[in-house]
Amino acid sequence: MRVVSILILITVLIAIYWTIDDGSRDEDQERSPERSDEPDVYGQRIQFNQLKPDGSLHYRMFADAIRQYDGQQLTYMDAPFLHLRSPQQPPWDIRSIKGSITNQETAQGVTEEVVYLQDNVRMVQEHPERGTVTLRSESFYLYPDREYAETTQNVTIDTEVGRTVAAGMSTDMQTGVITLSSNATQRVHTIVLPDQFKKS
Repeated sequence: MRVVSILILITVLIAIYWTIDDGSRDEDQERSPERSDEPDVYGQRIQFNQLKPDGSLHYRMFADAIRQYDGQQLTYMDAPFLHLRSPQQPPWDIRSIKGSITNQETAQGVTEEVVYLQDNVRMVQEHPERGTVTLRSESFYLYPDREYAETTQNVTIDTEVGRTVAAGMSTDMQTGVITLSSNATQRVHTIVLPDQFKKS
């Protein structure tokens, strides 16, 4: 009788163990999708520098916070600020509310970095001849290696001579050339300040 009681007790303990173990395994399975969404790297008040092959500074990036996913080669940024330098042109100071960094392959098979900025994007250049140039849009794709930026969103360009509004634009930051685009609802429209027509 005592042996039977011990066997029953062992059986009950094994059943309890398997019930607890199954529950923990189910809990792990339920949590695993959440864990996969967790970043590999998380940081606050981040600054990092991208150098050119000759060791000079290409651009400096600041962000209030970053979340990096190594498997996707993707980094999300909060309040990014980018200081982009060019040998031929004055630097650009670029900021937005949020952004991301990823890599893509070009038509030539070269991998390049792509910075996507969105929500109140503002690009400012202090030019010695043209004065302050400010580009504003809701989103921009920035290609730091090529020093090239583009958007298909409405863009506003403020300069010392006036304001231009367009349906989209691309800019070569090495040369300072800006190409504007229009569509059926938004033409390229420029307002020139009256002082520009006054004779000296």
